Amino acid sequence: MAKHAIFVVPAFSAHSLSGLLRGDLPTPLYHQIFSVLRDRIVGGELSHGAQMPTEFELADAFDVSRITAKRALDELAAEGLVERRRGRGTHVIHRQQPKPVAAPLTGLLENLEILGEHTEVRLIQFRRAAPPEPVRELFDLDPGEDLAHAVRVRTKDGTPFGHYVSWTRTTHKAFNAVNLAKTSRIRLFRRAGIKLAQVEQTLSAALADSILAPRLEVEPGSALLTLERRSYDPEGRLVDLLHIHYRPDQFRYQMRLDLGARDGGVAG
Repeated sequence: MAKHAIFVVPAFSAHSLSGLLRGDLPTPLYHQIFSVLRDRIVGGELSHGAQMPTEFELADAFDVSRITAKRALDELAAEGLVERRRGRGTHVIHRQQPKPVAAPLTGLLENLEILGEHTEVRLIQFRRAAPPEPVRELFDLDPGEDLAHAVRVRTKDGTPFGHYVSWTRTTHKAFNAVNLAKTSRIRLFRRAGIKLAQVEQTLSAALADSILAPRLEVEPGSALLTLERRSYDPEGRLVDLLHIHYRPDQFRYQMRLDLGARDGGVAG
């Protein structure tokens, strides 16, 4: 079983990913599998040091031959994304090194609130629970400390455009399922006394898997824009971790950077 970082993705077992492959495309099946795994590695879902599934596990998950699965792993190794060692398996060696772009936080928060007011949200899940170990490490949580976990889909005029998965450090009673289903999270942050001083965002791309595809109403294997947002309070503590998958045909992320200006501008 692969070790996933930060956000849970479908397990590599029981043909769970076979729906992502397209036999009617000219692209070979091994390269389609390579693309799915590459997106998850580059996007950070499979982090540095994570053990990849075996050839047999991949073959079972994608419903292909072991030779096809082996070739996909070999392609990842050729790209320098994984290392394969006899007797030890295949491990991710790619390290994410995003280059930050500075921009004022105020404009971003205003745009997020506007987005929340002019779109609809469907709450799929809300719970307070102990997060996976990679998330626990990011938040530097004490043993037994829980986070608020939410899964939502945002729509515009009845069409879904974004799938949101979040972990939030709060025990405030206003941060609940009822309010998350009708209020923007930025407003709930204010009500819960969560103060944001810094936000880090990372943009990437991925393919729609068997969970995301029906929720975003796209075909499995469709290209998606991904955004990870880490929000910190004035003390430098991580207070919110958000991972979004956007439909590129429904959502555009735009940035404006002015040369010579004191601060950049963010819109989208």
